[in-house]
Amino acid sequence: MKSRVRVALVLLLILLVAGLFGRPLLIGPPGDASRYLLLEVGGAYAEAAPAGLLGRVFRRREHTLLELLATLKSAAKDDRIRGLVVRVTKLQIGWAKAQDIRAALGDFKAGGKPVIAYLEHEAGAGNLEYYVASAATEVYLPPNASAPLTGLLSQFFFFGGVWEKLDIEMNVEKIREYKTAGDMLANKSMTAAHREMADSLLDSINQQFIAGIAAARGLDEAAVQAVVNQCPIEPAAFAATRLSDGVKFLDEIRHDLVGAAGKFLTAQEYRPAGRSAPGFDWRPKLAVIYAVGPIHTGAAGGGVADDSVGADTLAEAFEQASSDSDIGAIVFRIDSPGGSALASDLIWRAAQRAKAKKPVMVSMSDVAGSGGYYIAAAGTRIVAQPGSLTGSIGVVLAKPNIRGFLGKLGITTETLTRGRFARLDDMTSSASPEERAKVVAAMEHIYDVFLARVSEGRLLTRERVNELGRGRVWTGSQAKDNGLIDELGGFMRAIELAKEAAGIAPAQEVRLQFYPRPKNTIARLAGYLEARAALPMPPAWQRVAAVLLPLSFPDEAILALMAEVVEIR
Repeated sequence: MKSRVRVALVLLLILLVAGLFGRPLLIGPPGDASRYLLLEVGGAYAEAAPAGLLGRVFRRREHTLLELLATLKSAAKDDRIRGLVVRVTKLQIGWAKAQDIRAALGDFKAGGKPVIAYLEHEAGAGNLEYYVASAATEVYLPPNASAPLTGLLSQFFFFGGVWEKLDIEMNVEKIREYKTAGDMLANKSMTAAHREMADSLLDSINQQFIAGIAAARGLDEAAVQAVVNQCPIEPAAFAATRLSDGVKFLDEIRHDLVGAAGKFLTAQEYRPAGRSAPGFDWRPKLAVIYAVGPIHTGAAGGGVADDSVGADTLAEAFEQASSDSDIGAIVFRIDSPGGSALASDLIWRAAQRAKAKKPVMVSMSDVAGSGGYYIAAAGTRIVAQPGSLTGSIGVVLAKPNIRGFLGKLGITTETLTRGRFARLDDMTSSASPEERAKVVAAMEHIYDVFLARVSEGRLLTRERVNELGRGRVWTGSQAKDNGLIDELGGFMRAIELAKEAAGIAPAQEVRLQFYPRPKNTIARLAGYLEARAALPMPPAWQRVAAVLLPLSFPDEAILALMAEVVEIR
């Protein structure tokens, strides 16, 4: 009996080893010179995969942006891959991620291999989807597709009228005039500064949108804008205006490229050449530290998703990465609208300490504003896409007086105090002039520290930082012009800069070590049980939730939070 058990264990061990080291051999070569890789591009692209087993069980599967970019980079250099077919469906990403994907498609195309885009879209504007697809060598739509180029829209919601109906007095303080996160809560319409900033952002993104399409399709920018103004919808209209190369089904594209009996190689089947076996990877190592979601003090996340930035968690990540002698440099990837001013400063300090040991290259995703920019200011260099939203150097506070609302419900309160300013946090009274002066003084102090951090990190005078700050949001393109970032580029460009700073040859492949490190399963289960389960919502509902999210202010009262929800679609 014992002998049989030993034999079974040996066989199991052999199978495990074969699974780990022999899998590329068992599935066969990823393709030959006649193979085309089919890549599905659609939905959301997370910055990092859900950590641990529970994250994968409780969250729907989301591909990460880095997975997509890495696949494109590998296939571009792989002689066994002849070309690429990209099936573009509805996207739930921002402009910076879209530009990361476009850049990767452009790099693939620059290597002399064709990129065929198949735009399979219906219902709703197709601006972002077409923008991504237009980077291909050829663009096709199926006969019944509907991907209207409506032109770009930026919409803002204001809740000032809601509080009147509920008998709530919403008190908002902000530093300075462009810090519009509180305007959404307290006002009924845009201020002049808000409108100026919103128009500037929309103009910048629209210029990138039109210029990108024009360059890819070999058209004049004015002609592209004229076509967008006509709002082409049907596939025939795209072909007539040279925005596409015709109307085809995907099976017709496959027939043309690989023949009637041919098949595309899927991304799931594809295995890049030269991949090291697990446990035997001697490539130089870089750290990637993610800051995704709102910023707060303490540890990140209470549930399985961990889509928040905890100061303690990030500080630990920087300490681990900077203390690892095998890591040559750190890429700090940020996709955050900010949050707690205190937490932002604590993370800034952790990044600053890490920079004293190793280079820290900041890569901005769709959003790195307010507290998200604060934590970036400690970086050695800052890289952002032209469509990244950043800046918003300022401070905001919102405090409701709910006494009237409670009265409508028949609830009364009695408040006893000891101390002249004991009512500063009282939500059943509005601030007196003296109390308001105390609050504003605290906010001015935080703003001054914010200016100092940026001045030190960007080598700008405090006066210049104040000119660029005052709560104003900039696109990455604008931020490059005014000195808030160093270079335009995406995730891969930040990795290239990190390699250069670490003394790694440009052609040398590297291994990425991701932070924060995932918790063990028991710890994550405990966190999940303490948190509310987050169920996926339809995209339209997600936008409504995003608009309402700023109403749920965290415990920290003074926030480095970006302007409400800046969405251009």
